[in-house]
Amino acid sequence: MNRRDLLKYSALAPLAATGLSPLLAADKKPRRWGLQGGTIIKALEADFEGTLREVAAMGYKEIGTTGSFGRDPAYVRSVLDRYGLTSPNNHVAPNPTYKAFANWVTRAAPDNDVMTFYADTFSLKNARAAFEDGIETSKILGQTYVMWAILLDGQIADRPTIDAYIKLFNEIGDMCAKEGKVFAFHNHAREFAKVGNDVILDLFLQNTDPDKVKFELDFYWTTKAGADPIAYLERYAGRTKLCHLKDITADGDFAPVGQGTLDVPALIKTCDDAGIEHILVEIDRADDPMAAIRTSIDYLHRTIG
Repeated sequence: MNRRDLLKYSALAPLAATGLSPLLAADKKPRRWGLQGGTIIKALEADFEGTLREVAAMGYKEIGTTGSFGRDPAYVRSVLDRYGLTSPNNHVAPNPTYKAFANWVTRAAPDNDVMTFYADTFSLKNARAAFEDGIETSKILGQTYVMWAILLDGQIADRPTIDAYIKLFNEIGDMCAKEGKVFAFHNHAREFAKVGNDVILDLFLQNTDPDKVKFELDFYWTTKAGADPIAYLERYAGRTKLCHLKDITADGDFAPVGQGTLDVPALIKTCDDAGIEHILVEIDRADDPMAAIRTSIDYLHRTIG
């Protein structure tokens, strides 16, 4: 062995000791863990800039927005830029709808108020206008995905209504594509119910344009519904572009990542295999959301990288 080879293999020895092949070690890229901003609405409403500074300090690199958090999108973009955060996706919420959501999160308004706002904003009559607003907001925020955050019970109550919303999704997909954006939607548990012999979620995925209507899979809600998130990642690989990552307790409650029953490393591996672009931590409800997201990213950094 010549001196050059000796130096080369000597340099690789520490990698061998870790159990990583040189190829894997060389190819491993720093993770850009994201956070869905709806998780921390209460903190944002108390201290918008300070909260985003803290999120960045925890190690998050991306944050999905709820509209523009009821603020001027240019201002929001300036704060994100200041703290080195990028935003891949916008859960569309024009300012009045965001305000209703924020009031619900901070318990300033009852549950039915926010549901009333959402039902009206995303009705067959008004949804196109909401997405026109969402597209313009996303342009300013530098986002790719303009998203339908929640399908309500009344929007998937029967097959004719489902078909009407499938048609609407295709139309919004066209709207977004013409503006250089990508339409996507997000699931909860209710989309795993059946209409006849068909799972509602599959009806949406199988009857919308795969090039213009993408998907954000929520691991918690999929598991809560009794479905297998890994199977859905594999079935709709290439179609699913984003994921919401939170854990689920044995009794079905929300938990920070790594504190519940999900096999998080297996889910992340499947995300990588399926070409998922953005993995966003989301905790729908927590006594201390900021502590929950810190616990989550600490686990991810420690376990995944």
